[in-house]
Amino acid sequence: MTDVPFELRHEADAEGVVAAVFADIRRRMTFVPAIFKALAVDPEALERGWLQARTLVDHPGFADATERLRSQAAPSSAPTGSPGLAEAVAPFVAELPGMLLVVSSLGLALDGRIPLRAPPPLGLDHDDTPPEPIVPELHDHHQRYDDVRALYGTAHVPTLYRALAAHGLLDEAWATVEEVLTGEGAAERVERLAASGEDEALGLADWGCFDARHLKPVLAQFRIALPRNLLVAVALETASAAPR
Repeated sequence: MTDVPFELRHEADAEGVVAAVFADIRRRMTFVPAIFKALAVDPEALERGWLQARTLVDHPGFADATERLRSQAAPSSAPTGSPGLAEAVAPFVAELPGMLLVVSSLGLALDGRIPLRAPPPLGLDHDDTPPEPIVPELHDHHQRYDDVRALYGTAHVPTLYRALAAHGLLDEAWATVEEVLTGEGAAERVERLAASGEDEALGLADWGCFDARHLKPVLAQFRIALPRNLLVAVALETASAAPR
């Protein structure tokens, strides 16, 4: 396991610049992804990370790029699951392709594969407050959380699984999770999707402003998680729609 403990600053606890950035994120996304909650421990790093991410999210080619990634994540087989799974994972199927682009772009900046520029002002109202969260999360321990960490090799549990646990669906979803991430060809699919995320990110922006090298170990965990999360979310959505 990659033992990189880090703190998440949740929306209910956000103040000042962190609240302003979270509110700006929520104007574009249905929830604040965990990568920004992790960056929020360093407000300057959060500002730079979101500014670089916002460049991608507001790019006219963003929708097409995310659709290509979503299509690439489609499962080769059709698992089955309860109808509630589709509703629970819908926000993630919508947002995870974009988050794969964002995390890939931030990683490219820290890897020196895209040049850094001085960030322009974000232009945020620091008295702004984020909307109420609409994606439930179970922050208390769940018996499957240790399984998630072991399977991913990370120290954190992605929001996808905390939401499934809050809906009471994580145990049901687990067989599909294991099939998607440990079945034949799973490692190759993860690698291809991660590489596609980097290629798509490079196609949208060839510069960055995220230079928080002290947070590179934290970002590394999200680079591990994002392609896996997208594969799992799309498979669970497909499972919910499959004939029973």
